[in-house]
Formats: sequence, structure tokens, C-alpha cells
Amino acid sequence: MAQERILIVDDEEVLCRSLKMDFEEDGYLVKISNSGEQALELISAFYPVVVLLDLRLPGINGIEVLKKITSYDPDIAVIIMTAFGDTKITVEAVKCGAFHFINKPFELEELKKLVGQAIKSQVLKREVEYLRYQQRKIYRFCDLVGKSDKMMKIYKQIEVLSKTDHTTVLILGESGTGKELVASAIHFKSKRNKAPFMEINCASLPENLIESELFGYEKGAFTDAKQQKKGLLEIANNGTVFLDEIAEMPLSIQAKLLTFLEKKQFKRLGSGKDIKVDVRIITATNQDLVKAIEKKKFRKDLYYRLNVVSIHAPPLRERTDDILALSNYFLEEFSRDMGKRPKTLLPEVEDIFNAYPWHGNVRELRNVIERAVIFCTGQTVDKDLLPREMLDYKNPGAPKLKFGDQENHGREKTHTPIDAVLLKVEKQIIDDALRQTKGNKTNAARLLDISRYSLTRRINKLEKENKRQNK
Repeated sequence: MAQERILIVDDEEVLCRSLKMDFEEDGYLVKISNSGEQALELISAFYPVVVLLDLRLPGINGIEVLKKITSYDPDIAVIIMTAFGDTKITVEAVKCGAFHFINKPFELEELKKLVGQAIKSQVLKREVEYLRYQQRKIYRFCDLVGKSDKMMKIYKQIEVLSKTDHTTVLILGESGTGKELVASAIHFKSKRNKAPFMEINCASLPENLIESELFGYEKGAFTDAKQQKKGLLEIANNGTVFLDEIAEMPLSIQAKLLTFLEKKQFKRLGSGKDIKVDVRIITATNQDLVKAIEKKKFRKDLYYRLNVVSIHAPPLRERTDDILALSNYFLEEFSRDMGKRPKTLLPEVEDIFNAYPWHGNVRELRNVIERAVIFCTGQTVDKDLLPREMLDYKNPGAPKLKFGDQENHGREKTHTPIDAVLLKVEKQIIDDALRQTKGNKTNAARLLDISRYSLTRRINKLEKENKRQNK
């Protein structure tokens, strides 16, 4: 791990050298400066995490040095070393952004304690910034994509729910449908968007860890509790906590969660003190909670408390109009991330995508696109870049097409691949399919075992050919 850097700025050379030796023995990298001008030069070259700054300096005084440091990098923690008579200047220094101050003469251990607190504060800031970056990255990368009727309905629900800051939401849907994206969209569109969006998967942690992650614990609460830890509910104050796979939450934790939802307060493990927070709870599951209640695996009272509003995230097979939009979105995203030129899907790949059932939903589609972009050397994705299971897939439920003309005499006959027949026969097959489905292109495409996109493309081609022949 990289050593933390400390810059000591004081015109007392003996004090500077003494402090330098003490902090270096503790593992810090230390530089000293006897003037404000020299200190400002070292800031950009040495880049300290903590600056120990005396207020009374030759040349530029300590307040001016502080202002320039905070202007250069407000994350540098400046600890003011001041004499007892400098109270007014010390207050001004704190107002200008100083982390803390210590009166001279001071005890070395007291100063070391302050430095330790400053470094912990900086580490926490970096972690918060990283979390916010991850949230922005995830939200940007995993933005909800699609214009199908079912997605438009979800967008409207998100808009409404984002205006209600406290209503609990239950998101239902199969694995891989993007339930966490719906939850994050509600948060980021709401007034809570400047506060944290914290997520926990109830299926991935044992019971004791779920409890400590949610509620936190006090030092000594259990064997490994070496120091106090805040839980997600406390960290996410004024924000949102998303509990994924809520059906997997142990019954004992369900009871504590219910109490929190009713009182908006909780106790850390090992503490008797109530902590009150303002947090919105959004949950999600791919299981039937009603059946879980019947099997005594989920509390009925908690279900009613969570299910104030429910949103259904549809599987990809129920929003086939979005398959190509999602594919192009992921193609663009992965191509950019991998530094490759933009890529497109060949029509034969589009047909395969639209006919495939996508049991893994959007997550499976994303993985297929990522794999294709990795191995694609050109600008188009052909079927050779698809997984074998997709190429081998045969739709067992594909119906047989009934030809209604006299030549077939109403017999059932499996259709010949459309790309191999003459335009006249192709038009006959398409017209017959549209007639049987009363003009519904989606059902006609399903009857022909092709995508709706492919059917529309073929109809347009036939219309152009017909116009050409009639000229």
C-alpha cells in the first residue's frame, strides 16, 4: 500500500526535524518547509495528503498559504499549529477550510491522533467519490433501453414514483430483466438523487452479514467487531436502499426491517441507541412472494408493507420489439469501451436474435454482444460470432403454416425457408399468414417463424418489386 504523505510547514527547524523523524518512524513520507513560498512549491510536486501548517511564517502568512492550498486542492487536509493567543486567527483558518487545529506546545500523540483522523477522512472521501463514480457509470451504462409498450408503461411508472419520495416499491421480474436499473432510475430521477443509492443482494450474504450490512454495529458487538461500522441504512440517509432478492432475506431480519419501515429508526448491533434516518426502501425479487408466504418463508405483514406499489419488469421475450434496440445500444457501448470501430449486426443475426427465447433476458443479450465485440475483427457481426446454443436453437413451438389456396387443398405443410423461394411464392405465403392473423404482423411473423423486423423488410421488398414491375 502506498505511503501517505505529510508536509510540515514551520519556521522552527528543530520542531520540523523532530516531527519528521517521528512520523517517518510510523511509516509516513514526510517533507518539511520553513516558509510559505517553499511550501506552495512543494504542494504540487510532493502532493501531500496532510499539511501541518504553522500560522506565523516569514513572508506569506499561514492564512494565505491555507487559502492557496485549499484553492489548489480542497481535499488536502490542513492541520493548523497555533499558539494559545491566536484564537481569532485560528477561527478564521477553520472558516477557510482547515481540517482542525492544535495549540502549541502540544503532545506528540495528540498530533498523531489528529493526523490519523485526517487521513481516515481523506480515505472516506475517496471511497465516497468512487461509489458515486460507480453509480454514475452503472446508471450511464445500464440505462433503460426500449420503446415497446411495456417499457413505455414502466417509464411512466418511474416518472410518477420519482415524485413520491417515501413510497416503498416492489419490483417483480425474472432474473436478468433489469430490476436494479428500474430501482436506480427511480432514485436518480427523484429529489434524493444527490444522496447515496445503496444496494444489497439478500441472496449473496449469510444472515449475520445481512444484519450488520443493513444496520451496522458497535465496537465489541461481536468477536471481529474491532471498531464501529455504519450500516447501509445510516450511510444512505436521505437516499435510497435497494434490497435485491428480498425473498431470500432471513425471517429474523425481515422482522427488523419491518420495524424500521414502521418507525424509520433502528439500532446498531451491540447498541441500545435508536438511530433515525430518512431512507426510501425499494425491493425486488424473481420469486412469487405469495407462495413464499404460504410456505412460511416470508412475512405477510412485511409483504403488504413493501408492496405499496409494484412494478413488473417484463422478460425480453415479451418485449421483442426492443431486442435490436438493446443490441445496438450494447454494440455501441462495448465498441467504445474496447476502442473498436462501431459495429452492426448482419440481417441473418438480427433474425436469430429476434427468434431466440433469451431465457437469461437482457443480461444474456448483453453477454452475447460483449463476446461478439471481443472477437469481431470487422465492422459487422455475423452468426459465426454467436454461441453454439443460439445457432442450434430450434423453436419447438413454431406452428405450421396452413396454405389456403386450391393448389394445397387446405393441407398442412411446413413452410419452405422463405429466402429460398421465388418472389411470387413468398408473397403468397406472407399474404396467407397475414390473412390467418387478421393483419397482425407480430403474429404473422411468429407463424412464419421469422422476426417481425424480417417480415416488414420482406413486405417492403415485395412492394418495391411490385411497383417496379408495374412501371
